[in-house]
Amino acid sequence: MTSLLNAAILLTAFPASPYIKENPYAIQALPGGFVKADVVSYSYVPNRYWTLEEAKGILPYLCEYELMAWSGDKPLDAYHSENIRRIDLASQWSTAIMFYARRLDFRDEIINLMLRAYSHRQLFILRDYWQPGNDHEPFDKTLDLLTMLWSSRDRAFISPEGDRATGRQLINNILIVKAGDENFCSLRTKGLEAIYSTFKRRIQARVMDGQRPFSHIKAWYNLVGWPAWNFGSCWASCQNDFTKHGRSKLPANTEFIGVDTYDYWPLAIGFDPIDSANRSKVLGRVAEWHSIRTQYYPEGVDTSVCKNANDPATWTPECWSDTHALTNAVRLAEADKAMMIYIALSSSLPGHYTTPVETMDAYYDNCKAGYPAKDVSFIENRVWENSCSHRSCAQQFTVAMYDCQSGCSNKHKALSGVIGRHSQIFQKHI
Repeated sequence: MTSLLNAAILLTAFPASPYIKENPYAIQALPGGFVKADVVSYSYVPNRYWTLEEAKGILPYLCEYELMAWSGDKPLDAYHSENIRRIDLASQWSTAIMFYARRLDFRDEIINLMLRAYSHRQLFILRDYWQPGNDHEPFDKTLDLLTMLWSSRDRAFISPEGDRATGRQLINNILIVKAGDENFCSLRTKGLEAIYSTFKRRIQARVMDGQRPFSHIKAWYNLVGWPAWNFGSCWASCQNDFTKHGRSKLPANTEFIGVDTYDYWPLAIGFDPIDSANRSKVLGRVAEWHSIRTQYYPEGVDTSVCKNANDPATWTPECWSDTHALTNAVRLAEADKAMMIYIALSSSLPGHYTTPVETMDAYYDNCKAGYPAKDVSFIENRVWENSCSHRSCAQQFTVAMYDCQSGCSNKHKALSGVIGRHSQIFQKHI
């Protein structure tokens, strides 16, 4: 997936690797900005496990899905300045930054970028895929990075920009590792179970100097959307999906589990649909889409695979709801430790993916219990009047794709800038 924000831009700067300064400092108390949950982290929200009931009414984690610039034939530090720019920008509204640990030689530069994200109070997500049958050691990039950080756990890493944190502090800011994407049809229940169990053995349960310092880090697997007939979705939301349609249950050891929620629609409009000529088209489509795909219905929805996606009679939450299908799938699997992730993308413009501000604003509200998604005027009236600081969501976890460049409108940037400043709503949970 590509977007304007995700375009790789080659820079010529090659900053030095992070170095260790012999000036030990460990966290003895909780200075300003630190929160304690599963671990002590320096972030807007506590790094912790949320049960289904605890998670209702909150939206703890927001991140850009494909933020990092990189290339397979260049060292990662060739993109250092561009990635610093992107982290500085996205940190205005996000609470987590994703790093692509695609190669072992990316490690030192990822630490540099982590230091920048840490200074913005961001949690970290690592991308490090593994599944049974792969010819590399499971989660080798993650383990290499964690081992380096742990070896210097109480000493300061310092980036070229002067950002600093100890290895322990960086470890504690790691939220999840994205372990794979959209291959559940091959993996099925046992294959995905192996991914989670291998991650637990290799990462979470690893003993370092008599401690288990990585036990708070969870694995995330991303799925094709539940009703994606044309893309061969294979996961079951109910027993009928399993017995009648041959779909597979999620494993009971599921931790973070995600789903892509996309809406492809050729409106032939520009990047920023704030223009009044575009807004009615965008909001009309958003209201229709969200009412069947993402709206949370407090009374629940009995989801089950329907036969004909082209038949308007199937355009109902029962046949299409990713929100309730994933909730039901977690319960069907009896996955007591599962938390849900959404890659929320509600529009597609020619040549790239993007999420205009109206669609994301509606997305947050449609995750709320009882929100009248079909009332377009209600959505439109709220778009600029409310900040994103109050967003609540029925899912345990949501990943919001949110693209913005220097050319965004002032209103777009003003709203975006508020999203990152929402820690007050979590005080009762800390």
